[in-house]
Amino acid sequence: MEKVGTDVDDHEEITAALPFGQACRLAGPCGTSRRSLRMAGPAGPAPSPKDLLAAALLLGRKYADRPGFEVGVRHAAWPPGADSARFAALMPAGLTLGEHLRAVAERLPEVLPEPESSGGARPALLCVLDGPAAPEHGHDLALWLQSDSEGTLLHVDYHEHVHDAHVADRILGHLGVLLNHLAERPESTVDFINILTLAEHAALALVNETSRPYPDAQTVYELFQAQVTQGPDRTAIRHDGGDVTYAELAEQARRLAGALRTHGVRRGHRVAFLLGKTPALPAVMVAVLQLGAVYVPLDPAWPASRRSAVLLDSGAEALVTDDPGIHADVPVVLVDGLGHPEPEPPLPTDPVGGARDLAYVIYTSGTTGTPKGVQVDHGAIARLVCAADYVRLGPGTTILQTGSAAFDACTFEVWGALLNGGSLVLVPEDTLLDAARLAAAIVRHGVNTVFVTTALFNRLVEQEPAVFDGCQLLVGGEAASPRHFAAAIAACPDAEVSNIYGPTENTTFSTVHRLTWAPLGPVPIGRPIANSTAYVLDSEGNPQPIGVPGELLVGGAGLSTGYLGRPDLDEHAFVTSGPHGERLYRTGDIVRWTEEMTLEYVGRQDHQVKIRGFRVELGEVETHLRRIPALRETIAQVFRTPEGPTALCAYYTADRAVEAREIRDALQHELPEYMIPTRYLQLDAMPLTQNQKVDRAVLAGLTTTGLDDAPGRAPRTARERTAAELFAQVLGLRSVGMDDDFFSLGGHSLLAMRLWTRVREEIDPRIGLSDILARPTAAAVAELAERTFVADSAGAADRLVRPKLVRRS
Repeated sequence: MEKVGTDVDDHEEITAALPFGQACRLAGPCGTSRRSLRMAGPAGPAPSPKDLLAAALLLGRKYADRPGFEVGVRHAAWPPGADSARFAALMPAGLTLGEHLRAVAERLPEVLPEPESSGGARPALLCVLDGPAAPEHGHDLALWLQSDSEGTLLHVDYHEHVHDAHVADRILGHLGVLLNHLAERPESTVDFINILTLAEHAALALVNETSRPYPDAQTVYELFQAQVTQGPDRTAIRHDGGDVTYAELAEQARRLAGALRTHGVRRGHRVAFLLGKTPALPAVMVAVLQLGAVYVPLDPAWPASRRSAVLLDSGAEALVTDDPGIHADVPVVLVDGLGHPEPEPPLPTDPVGGARDLAYVIYTSGTTGTPKGVQVDHGAIARLVCAADYVRLGPGTTILQTGSAAFDACTFEVWGALLNGGSLVLVPEDTLLDAARLAAAIVRHGVNTVFVTTALFNRLVEQEPAVFDGCQLLVGGEAASPRHFAAAIAACPDAEVSNIYGPTENTTFSTVHRLTWAPLGPVPIGRPIANSTAYVLDSEGNPQPIGVPGELLVGGAGLSTGYLGRPDLDEHAFVTSGPHGERLYRTGDIVRWTEEMTLEYVGRQDHQVKIRGFRVELGEVETHLRRIPALRETIAQVFRTPEGPTALCAYYTADRAVEAREIRDALQHELPEYMIPTRYLQLDAMPLTQNQKVDRAVLAGLTTTGLDDAPGRAPRTARERTAAELFAQVLGLRSVGMDDDFFSLGGHSLLAMRLWTRVREEIDPRIGLSDILARPTAAAVAELAERTFVADSAGAADRLVRPKLVRRS
């Protein structure tokens, strides 16, 4: 292998593959097509073979986003049987184009054909130095130059099953840009070079022209109070316990604000709340903002240790809750007592605070084992729900709240309704898991707008594809399933279905893609919503061309002000970049622009994942695993279960046999349920790569073997055997005990939905989801089925034996 540039021994920095193109599985030679571009270059000498080779290496480096790249090189006069030479270059960020060009020129004379038996995968790019490429060159792309009386022609011959004409045309454009840079800007460093064509720059600029007027100078409380004034008798909250008008909600919030003032809450103070889906939740949010304070939502499902950690980190002045059993190191204010404070203190008559003041701090998973608080101001909320272009919001809007207040989608659900004169609908948690009951609630409350996580959407569509018909449906949180979207679209002709994307750090939503027909391939995450921007950049901050993966950075008026008390995290996550040097958030998601200028999700560049819509830092899970005294080495990793959803697996080594239950019991006191692994595998030693790093690829291949079973009481009857088998299949275990708790074995609400579906199909259709949630064991399911069978049998016997009553005269 020939190396140019900076000599190093680490060949992991060099790749010969491109991050785009289809796979060709046909045996033997395939056809090629040709695209050409007439260069309108500088009035200097025509590009030479060394210029073409230098540009091809830079092109591969930019596409692959790696410091090193390898291309194939050959002369047209070489015998057809001679394999192309391999020419590699390491091009560090500070290397100038002039230095790169000289290094290529120095080594070019040494290039010789390699024996046909050299083997190995051919580089994706072939550079033919002095003539046209042979028809069967064996590479995905072949580049070559042709000079004539009119100047220089660039040619690319492309493998028809791997690339298409659009890709070839873009490659020619980028190659032309690089050749011009080499000729005109030899002092520029390779990390500074932007390879986009003028047409691509224009297209990307157009996508990010999203500015539209919105009330960016008003606080959320002012916007809410405007709706109270316009329609005091409109319904603000709908639930099975009755409706609450805007006037009633405003009065309740006023009383709550008065009570909070008695506890010293003032402008800029943080107030935590721990509440379920009750009318008190939006009232507390309004009350806190009325005082110019900042609300910090806590999830009732969190373990006590996590609630305490968030309370401590947030510096909350008070905790509002409806649970009298809650104790904390800050004043605890019960919601029941908030409504009638005695005496009621006066409130300020003028609005408190400004649009740039913080409105809330919401906590997400952190790599260090401690959750981090994302700070969001009033203006960011207004950008999300006022003058929105991704959904219609107004007085007729009725939004269903599907998540907890500690999930950032609640920002859209609560304020999307209350800042537009609409209604917020609250339903019990188990209603959200039962498609039939949910459909009934949607009709009963007139719901017309729903956000639902991808995982929950998939489960509900499996139960009843038409559940969301008639709604504006927003789905997001994880990679979309084309199959489930297709089923929903076919069954919901009156629904408007969108795949929506956004990190908490950009106030809930950043991009959206409306689906008007069933998707045939990956579902895009779309384009930026109003007053938002989105850029696909390489690791050096340059925009990636259409079709080339890069990291997604988002910005605009919804951007968070940063992490509470964590300037070290801010420095990495929030950067000044993009074509206009704006402040952007690095999502860590790898995406690419499609031909239609929509964003397509590719994957993650780090160890952050989404589990059932919640962001999970694997580092945080691993930190808590390492705190378990019995464990030595620990790794957390995600995998796709046979039935589709993403699940967490814990791999560990220990000096003794450690059962999964022991680990789960320890984690349940520290982590939310969705962050606790559902699969466990103890190893003698962690597999390592040649560089002595944990080989996660090997671990991924072990996830379906060696998983803990749950041996307990064995089934005694055929019905018990069926119930136990269904529990084991849904949980991914080989067996379960009859009395083992479904949730203690790693089950969760979405898996409970799948279990319920299987139970209805194979045991008894009359068993309800609430029955399984109340008694989540195989024994209870079998017992309930036995009872209904006996009752049915007795009823049938009674009907057969009981004589008819005959009226006697």
